[in-house]
Amino acid sequence: MVHRSLLAGVIALGLAAISPAGAVAQPVESLIAAANRLSAQIASYHRGPGAWRGTTPPPPSYCPTMREGEVVLKELARLASRAILYRTPGLALRLQRAGDRLSDELDEEEEINNAAEIPFEIFPCPAPRPYPARAFVIPAMERRMAACRVEADALRLSFEARRALMQQCLRLRS
Repeated sequence: MVHRSLLAGVIALGLAAISPAGAVAQPVESLIAAANRLSAQIASYHRGPGAWRGTTPPPPSYCPTMREGEVVLKELARLASRAILYRTPGLALRLQRAGDRLSDELDEEEEINNAAEIPFEIFPCPAPRPYPARAFVIPAMERRMAACRVEADALRLSFEARRALMQQCLRLRS
């Protein structure tokens, strides 16, 4: 009997820690907001009027943003797994959607750099110099991105499997 009460208490604490109504709702919401902010920032490196086309060295914010994106993505994956474990599928789906957007932007940026043959000093930081080949790769990658995203969404892949599929799908074939 004590074992069941203890188990129920542990499960309740776990649910409180990851549910929107729990004490940790604020950090979960701020993590999702951070993921959305980082997704937009990373997308701006390869999409839109201010995109980094490679005619200049990488923007100063590039390396810190890419590193933070990877850290936030890992935390989203961890919390989504806990949400599944504690049977809060709504929260798990919200975390996964934020993670999908972020991982797609990280993967697109990474594949643009790979296709442009940009060397890295320490991943994900390219040496601070211009990379003109980037300007030629971005349009082709942008055309592929929509179809790759639809394919990954249709397959309902986990974070790691989605990243593998997106990277494979985005690779430009010679």
